[in-house]
Parts: sequence; structure tokens; C-alpha cells
Amino acid sequence: MNQLADTTVKNILLTGATGVLGGRLLQEVLSATGAEVHCVVRAADAVEARRRIEEVLFSYDEQGALKDQAWRIRPVLGDVSLPQFGLADAAYAELAGAVDLALHCAANVSLVASYAKIAPVNVGGAANVVEFCLAAGAPLLYTSSFSVVGDKLYEDGFVLKETDLDVGQGFEDMAYERSKFDAERLVQEAGARGLEWVIVRPGNIWGDSRTGCYPLKQTKVKGIYYEMLKALVETGLSFKSDEDFDISPVDYVAKAALFAALNLPATRHRTYNLTSPAPISYDAIVEQVRGYGYRVDAVETRVYFEALQEGRISRAGKPYRSTFTDLMSIFYDGSDCKERAKYDTRKIDALLAGSDIVCHASDATLMARYLDYAIRSGFIAAPREQQPLAQISAAAIRGGGYMESLYDADLSEVGHVASAAA
Repeated sequence: MNQLADTTVKNILLTGATGVLGGRLLQEVLSATGAEVHCVVRAADAVEARRRIEEVLFSYDEQGALKDQAWRIRPVLGDVSLPQFGLADAAYAELAGAVDLALHCAANVSLVASYAKIAPVNVGGAANVVEFCLAAGAPLLYTSSFSVVGDKLYEDGFVLKETDLDVGQGFEDMAYERSKFDAERLVQEAGARGLEWVIVRPGNIWGDSRTGCYPLKQTKVKGIYYEMLKALVETGLSFKSDEDFDISPVDYVAKAALFAALNLPATRHRTYNLTSPAPISYDAIVEQVRGYGYRVDAVETRVYFEALQEGRISRAGKPYRSTFTDLMSIFYDGSDCKERAKYDTRKIDALLAGSDIVCHASDATLMARYLDYAIRSGFIAAPREQQPLAQISAAAIRGGGYMESLYDADLSEVGHVASAAA
């Protein structure tokens, strides 16, 4: 069985430790290595920084198995979007002198923010981490996203290979996706300056496949996939879609990413797609939710989205709106454009062959674990408590039209919805 090969790593720099993937990656590092982990965090002081880090860590480690290892977490008060992370010269040099490996997960994952707002963290942050790694002589694991596929997402028969980056894709109205593409290219180009790097591209990150755990309360980023489940439960309504839907359990992504980072002789200057090798359809997910015990009525797609945009969906006599439905209202344009791209995982499958790292099948067992946890966390109601369900009316409900209120809306919470990976 293949194990983590590099046991000489003693000090790891981790960005994004207070995020969905970064928090689970921290758990993996503490469980599988003896390294100290220097976590770059924006906070007022070290106490607040440690609190924020541990809140996410222990949302995954509910039994507190790693409490006696928390001393290995070293909060670094900094900001990846700033040169030298905003650290004084001496502190930056000391950190660079200690670190053996960098794991870069920090990102702005907004689906609605402009490129100008996203780029300082997603591209500028990657550039700053690259400079740190070059100064430290440390290899870099960069966490990208399968969304670098850009508008090739809609091309029938297109397969994003793990050796691909620039395949002629466009990024119109795809600021997040473009930022990940630009950062990948930046990391790759730094190889000519001596950077040792490996890139991973997670898909749609869901909770831990064994426990169902996911930081639903501990992060601003709930994840659009969990918001989708919440909307299905609260409304009891859905549209039909046979499009592929990736489910990448966060434990699989964290384990595979760390494995790639610590087996650099085999992974140097390579990119890996950390998506499910066997994605299911959106319709299949809805059917799994039904099978769990929820009522979800299927509505013709055009009818559903027109009702959504016109404010004709109500629940308990009030217009129904949620993060998920607001975002769907933004992106639906009435076209028949469908997501068609596939993601080749043969290289990561070969790398992990013989290890105990596998991506859990996207089956009813996995969905039940996610729903169990969401109920236990108070994020959604249990099936027996699902009422009242939503209704579609013939006329708009006062105050319910989403598109009419779009330009006056506060999208600050919408902007914190995770699109994919980081």
C-alpha cells in the first residue's frame, strides 16, 4: 500500500485553513504527518486566529481526536493578497527559513463578484505564495478548480485532461473560473524560475464521506450544493435536469491533495483532476433526496425558473427566496445550454492505485450521510418536519420578484457562496 512518502517535512505553510477544504486539509496534515502547520489567517490577534482555525478543524473532528495535536498549529497573522503576506521583513524571513512545503487553498470563491474583486486574492495571492516558496526553497501544492474548463463546459464531447490548461476556452461572465486559470498558468510558469509545484483541481466539494461532516456553521461559505439541498427541502420543488453533477467528498480531496504534495518525485510539475470518476446527474441527486424521505415535486424547467424570476413561488404565504434560488435566477437565461464537459481522472487514479485513498461513489449511502449531518446541524428540517412546502401561483406575490429587485439587493451573502473547490 502506498503511503505518504516524504516524512522529512517538518514545517508546512497552509493558506485557507478557515475554509471548507483548508480546514479538512489541516485535519489530514495533523493526522498523517508530524509537521507543524503555519496557517496564514486574517485576524485581530493570535487568539482570534486560533479560534477561527480550530472552529473549522473541529467541525470535521467532532470527537476532538486531534485536540492533543493542536499545539502544532501556528497561526500567522497575515493576508495572502499582500506582498510578504503583510509581514515585517524579519518575520517573513523567519517563516521562509522554516517552511518545507506550502499548501495553498485560500481563495475568493464568489460566483457573482467581478474579476477585479476576485483577482487580488485568487491571482495575486497565488503570486505571493509562489514568491514565498521561491524564497523558502519549498515546493507548492496549488489548489485550483475543475472550473478552469471555462466555456468548454458547454461543448459536447469535450474532456478536460489533466495535462490540459489552455484549450482555447473563454471566460465571459466567468470571473472566478478565469482567476483559477490565470493562477494555474502563473504557477506553471514559475517552474522556469525553479519552483517545484503540483496542482490539484477539485470538483464540487461536499462533506466528509465517512462522517458527513461539513462546516455549515463555521464558515461564511455554505456551499451552493448545500444551499441547493436546503431549497429542495424547504420548497419541495425542483426542475428537471439530466446534466452531470460532480460530488467530490472533502476527505477524498484532502487526502489525495496531501498525497500528491508529499510524493513530489512522482508528481512534480503535474496536475490532477480531483473530481468523481463517476458523476451522477442532478435528477439522480433529487431522486436520492426523495429516497431519503423528502417530498420533491418536479416542475418543467422553464416553468420553474420563470416562476422564480417573476416572484411566483411562495412558502407559508410569503415569497420564497434563498441563496440558491437567487443565484439560479441570475444564471438562468432561458437557453438550452447544458453542462457537457467531462473530466479525465486517469492520472490521479494511477497515482493513488494501491493506496487506501478512493473517491466514495455518489450513491444513496453518501447522500444519506450528508443529509443526516445537515439535519443534525439544524441546517435543514427532517423529512417529517418538511412542511410547509412552496407553491407556484399564477401571479407574482408582492415583493417576490427577484429580477425586479436585483439591482437594489444586498448580494454580500450571495457572494460568499462556494462555486467549487477552494
